[in-house]
Amino acid sequence: MDAKKGTTTVVLVCKTGVVLAADKQASAGGVIASETTRKIFPINDSIAITIAGGLGDSQNFVSLLKAEIALRKMEENSLSIQAVASLASRILHGNRFFPYITWLILTGYDETPRAFAIDIFGGLNEDLYVASGSGMQIVHGILEDQFRKGLDLEEGVDLALRAIHSAQKRDQGTGGGIALSVITKAGYREFSEEEIQKKLTRL
Repeated sequence: MDAKKGTTTVVLVCKTGVVLAADKQASAGGVIASETTRKIFPINDSIAITIAGGLGDSQNFVSLLKAEIALRKMEENSLSIQAVASLASRILHGNRFFPYITWLILTGYDETPRAFAIDIFGGLNEDLYVASGSGMQIVHGILEDQFRKGLDLEEGVDLALRAIHSAQKRDQGTGGGIALSVITKAGYREFSEEEIQKKLTRL
């Protein structure tokens, strides 16, 4: 996937959950099409996905994945994060000749917090932190310096916000507001704009 498509998303696996953060800008060539675009989508109470790439392809893929999960749940009581990541990988691989122009990070909490990067052709890679989009090099520089295994969730929230905020200042494809969510044993939670602004003021 061409990292120059615009957008920056990041997922951090922390001690008691995962943190998801993304900018809200959507670009059409050199034009800012929107500054309120949703790039974090809950799949259920314990799994969510971030998107980068073609907005239409990404949104349609998320809808297809949710439909496939609903069908699988008729036969199975629950699906693990790895099972959902594998399903997403197979869908993308099956469409590799007419691909979805999307780059995904699928994450969640079942027995433990986990995160998977999934590329345009269905390549699947598990990691403790993942970034995608045009600002990913900026974000990876920050994370390689400051991320550590077993990070507290609150520390992870601050680090994810700092990473996206830095990408907004340095990458023209990253902008708008910031979306922030966490998934813990208690489930999925989105932060309000007011909460995010208070946290940014402290950083």
